Amino acid sequence: MLTENKSPKVMIHVGMGEARISSQPNEQLIATGLGSCIGLTMYDSLRKMAGMAHLVLPDCNIASGKDILPCKFVNLGVDYLLEKMIKHGAVKENIVVSIAGGSQMFNLAKNKDVLNIGLRNIIAVKAAIQEKNLRIHRQDTGGNKGRTMSIEADTGRVSIRTIGE
Repeated sequence: MLTENKSPKVMIHVGMGEARISSQPNEQLIATGLGSCIGLTMYDSLRKMAGMAHLVLPDCNIASGKDILPCKFVNLGVDYLLEKMIKHGAVKENIVVSIAGGSQMFNLAKNKDVLNIGLRNIIAVKAAIQEKNLRIHRQDTGGNKGRTMSIEADTGRVSIRTIGE
């Protein structure tokens, strides 16, 4: 009897404000600690290319202008990841998107919606995805718990784990 020899995946961490792509079959992109942040994955199944961004804030208009990471802001990060994938051979029409995160991590009783970065991130990422005529394949957003999100480069399989569940 033959057994399939699968080597373990190499985990490529995607930090806050960062984006990574991979077409290596042994690689898996992962974003940990997604609270109010958004994990965004894109996958081209024909090219077997995965991309991930760890988006932090909804809009760059609140930035000081000095230290803007390409994916710190949703309104820049969706474009950045899409352009990076296309530059490396992905075809926009083949790309499917998944999102996770956007939690309300703090209970701010009186003005609960004033600083709800999570909700604002969800609204911003959905608008940016729609503006690019992309489709959301899977989403796990909102609530009040953190998440870890990963995508396998060879299969496009997205895993979302909610902390405490």
